[in-house]
Amino acid sequence: MAMKHLMAMLVLAFAAGCVNGPKEPTQKAAATQRWNAARSDVLYGMAKQQYQNGNFAESRKAIDDAIKLNPKQEPLYVLLARLNIEQGQLEPAEKALQLARSLDSKDVEVDYLFGVIYERWQKRDVALECYTRASEQAPSELAYLMAKAEMLVAMDRLPEALSLLRDKMAYFEYSAAIRDAVGQMLVQQGKHAEGATILRQASILAPDEPAIREHLALAMFYAGDFRESGSLLSRLVKEDKYNSRADLFIALGECQIQTGRSPEARESFETASQLDPSSAGVWLKLTKAALQLNDLRRADLSARKAMSLDPASSEVHLTLGYVRLRQNRLDDALAAFRKAIALDCKDPVSLCMSGLVLEKQGKHTEAINYYALALKLKPNDQLAGTLMAQARPEE
Repeated sequence: MAMKHLMAMLVLAFAAGCVNGPKEPTQKAAATQRWNAARSDVLYGMAKQQYQNGNFAESRKAIDDAIKLNPKQEPLYVLLARLNIEQGQLEPAEKALQLARSLDSKDVEVDYLFGVIYERWQKRDVALECYTRASEQAPSELAYLMAKAEMLVAMDRLPEALSLLRDKMAYFEYSAAIRDAVGQMLVQQGKHAEGATILRQASILAPDEPAIREHLALAMFYAGDFRESGSLLSRLVKEDKYNSRADLFIALGECQIQTGRSPEARESFETASQLDPSSAGVWLKLTKAALQLNDLRRADLSARKAMSLDPASSEVHLTLGYVRLRQNRLDDALAAFRKAIALDCKDPVSLCMSGLVLEKQGKHTEAINYYALALKLKPNDQLAGTLMAQARPEE
């Protein structure tokens, strides 16, 4: 009976505890919780500022201290995830985001950061799903939309990405970034003039953004607007960020060639050759500029430099042939053009130039045969047609 009585008392005690529920924290405990939460908020603000300033070690320390004070503060785990991503620690970042998600299932930034992690892990389909959720839940957040578009491009779904951004251009009417992205996508599709038009809008919205001016200059270059492209490029290459870019000096030189400014073009190509001396293409550009200026010595040196770098290039032998022709070294010119033909038998220009040399050597019938071969390869070739029309057979 005593045992039954004891069990009954325990059951009653347990029931009473369930009815009364957990005890409220004491006034002192509640005050401590408020103090810890306030101190955690201060540390969070400090950690965020340190993160933005690139002081990652101090930011991490502040986050750790804040979490000890208030382990249920969700933004701390989001910031910790950002910090881990920044430092390439993707697994800890994923765990931090999982904790953040358990504390707040509606934080859209968590979806976005999950997307960043999965993109780094090459899980593109999963990353796209994350970016899509983030952009749909926060349609006014441009970063989420851009991340989704960039992921589509990485997945070779450029038309979808372009359509996505173009549909949102009116919504983000003052955004240079979205217009910059649309312009670049159009250029990738070969729509250079249309891309340049959009990029011009981006440049107007962000006139001090050099990357957009670079994209605009190159779009104009590909569209054949050499005068304006050259004007933009000439200003761009004077800036510290761009004055060591050989590709921009090459594009500038081409613009100058196309607008009849051969001396400036030679200077641009010379600068490019100093910045990238291992590129045969740069030396070929310099050769052609020197030929336009009748600087045969410089042309010869540049052509031989290109030959030493890329002896298997048909274009290199073709260009060397031009130099030898201008030097009136006809046998050497013919040898160079024939070597170019051997390396690229479908190039009508090398055939035409071989025929031209043969005409100069008085071998008119052989020359006509070369022109005929060029026209067979490309019936509407203007150079071959003109040379054939002017050729006279041997008497």
